[in-house]
Amino acid sequence: MQQIKKVLVANRGEIAVRILKTLREMGVASVAIYSDADARSVHARRADESFRMTGSGLAETYLDAGQIIKLAKQSGADAIHPGYGFLSESAVFSAAVREAGLHFIGPGTEAIRLMGNKSGARKLVAGMGIPIIEGATGKAKVLGKKASEIGYPVLVKAAGGGGGKGMRIVHSSGQLDEVLETTQREALNYFGNDEVYIEKYLENPRHVEVQLLADFHGHVVSLFERECSIQRRYQKIIEESPSPTINNHLRKKLMEAAKAIAAKIAYTSAGTIEFLVVGDDFYFLEMNTRIQVEHPVTEMVTGIDIVREQLNISMGKPLAFAQEDLRMQGHAIEARVYAEDPARNFIPSPGKIIHYQEPVMPGLRIDTAMESGAMVSSEFDPMISKVISHASTRKEALEKLQQGLSGYSVHGIRTNLSFLSAVLRSEAFKKGNTDTGFCDRLMLNGHEPPSDENDEILLAAFLFASRENGPGKPGIWNQLGYWRLLMSPELLINERVVKRRLVSRNRLLFQMERQGKLENYRLLKKEQHDLVLEAAGEVHQLRYTPAADHSVWIQKGPDTFRVRYAQRIEDRELIGMGHNPVSSGNSVVKAPMHGKVVKLNVRESDVVDRGDTLLILESMKMENRIVATARGRIKSIAVEPGMFVADNAPLVYLSDVS
Repeated sequence: MQQIKKVLVANRGEIAVRILKTLREMGVASVAIYSDADARSVHARRADESFRMTGSGLAETYLDAGQIIKLAKQSGADAIHPGYGFLSESAVFSAAVREAGLHFIGPGTEAIRLMGNKSGARKLVAGMGIPIIEGATGKAKVLGKKASEIGYPVLVKAAGGGGGKGMRIVHSSGQLDEVLETTQREALNYFGNDEVYIEKYLENPRHVEVQLLADFHGHVVSLFERECSIQRRYQKIIEESPSPTINNHLRKKLMEAAKAIAAKIAYTSAGTIEFLVVGDDFYFLEMNTRIQVEHPVTEMVTGIDIVREQLNISMGKPLAFAQEDLRMQGHAIEARVYAEDPARNFIPSPGKIIHYQEPVMPGLRIDTAMESGAMVSSEFDPMISKVISHASTRKEALEKLQQGLSGYSVHGIRTNLSFLSAVLRSEAFKKGNTDTGFCDRLMLNGHEPPSDENDEILLAAFLFASRENGPGKPGIWNQLGYWRLLMSPELLINERVVKRRLVSRNRLLFQMERQGKLENYRLLKKEQHDLVLEAAGEVHQLRYTPAADHSVWIQKGPDTFRVRYAQRIEDRELIGMGHNPVSSGNSVVKAPMHGKVVKLNVRESDVVDRGDTLLILESMKMENRIVATARGRIKSIAVEPGMFVADNAPLVYLSDVS
């Protein structure tokens, strides 16, 4: 049995911070690595030592196995923990770490190789008699033929992928070649392997996974299951344990199948077997040979620190418990908070967090690496944090999580907090009647924080909050003059123009015309980031953060709004607001986010129709198709492949087709 004394964490962000926490509790020295983009990151400050990586981009930093191993040896570390993503499921990296004389805190290299290639894993599991979904591997022509045989829709998936990355649905043969190309490019970028495969797409199954631990002494245990059906873009956003849809009989079958797979490949360390479930039937999906993003819900209901167990197993220690010793205590639910805009099909929303405040309450855990002033980079995955609640019943855990999201402030960028809250409030979720198509159905009409019913409250909050700009500064009270009796301010609330008629009484009170009559709006309390006002006889508690551009981020419960004075916005920006539409006639297509142009699909003078892909923009490791929403001719192109562009930057200019 060998002792691990110092661990280099070959990762970043919240998982790095989470691993560092257990290392500290175990008395194990820690080493962090960081790229230039992460120079001021929380994870780099939390470790006992931190080392800067040379190079730019993922390939030269967090995916550079040689550099990471070199830094581990330089630091005196005797082990590397890969976390999830990046090199965590790379058999080549695992082997290189071990060849360098270091512990790899994860499974054996052969197990990673067997299960890391998703298409190979399917064959192995099928040979065990465990059901799999029909699919195929091979070149584009082979995949096209197989897709026609099994019938559309099909899923194109990265063979070396995981975590929902490198996965796309194809509804017809005409889409297949483009999707294959896009998925290969994304897979190579994120996993360093461009191999893809297809499988039959199941309409709205449930996604259930089983957590495993296995040691070097032949012991394999299951830490029960997690329900992971709430997904967008094929990535999970809400997980829970136990699953509200699984009965004891099916739970036992899933656990037995998962443990059999682990035993078959002599698996060690923590791992997860994922299944798709339709009724009482289940199908093997994939095995993740690493710690999962959603591991906290399992930790909450079992009381087991999975990272601690990974280290103990790597040191050769036997598991301290058998399957019969394990019990689920209560219920846990996790919500992933992302920097993305649900109103715009969840496109990434990188930028600076100008105010960050976590809720603090018993039974609530937050895994994050964020703080006020942090930059959410377009180079990385858009996840900000995970909020996990634990209580004796599912109903109580759900209520606690809703309270937590309502008390969570992330101002300065768009997030999915409001959407997460909408999911948790839905009757279907409360009853456990969910599947992988749940979010798509909820998003049929798009999702925006409910601003219409709050317009007057938000306008009043903005007026009171703007006063903190003080004399001589361009706050709205100095623009309009709080001394004026009659005002008609025109504001933008999440880019929507709102105008109301006001009558000012004093600095603490004004009246607003609503449905033909004047109602009082009074400031009751104002502290840094917290504001209480009385609106038409009702008291409202809000949070606010003034931004450098004179806008104010205002939060009501889990819903956050950017409010600003429309007179400070140029006409061309007002015209371009909305969802960057490509209208008929002379128009400009603008970038809906910060990102990198990875491919141009058009040339000057080309005629495009509605729905045609103009270019592909990559942001936060996701590719986004920028499409035409009307017929037009390409007049000029303002970008080229490889160019980085800012949010709202011009991309393509169009003119009428003549």
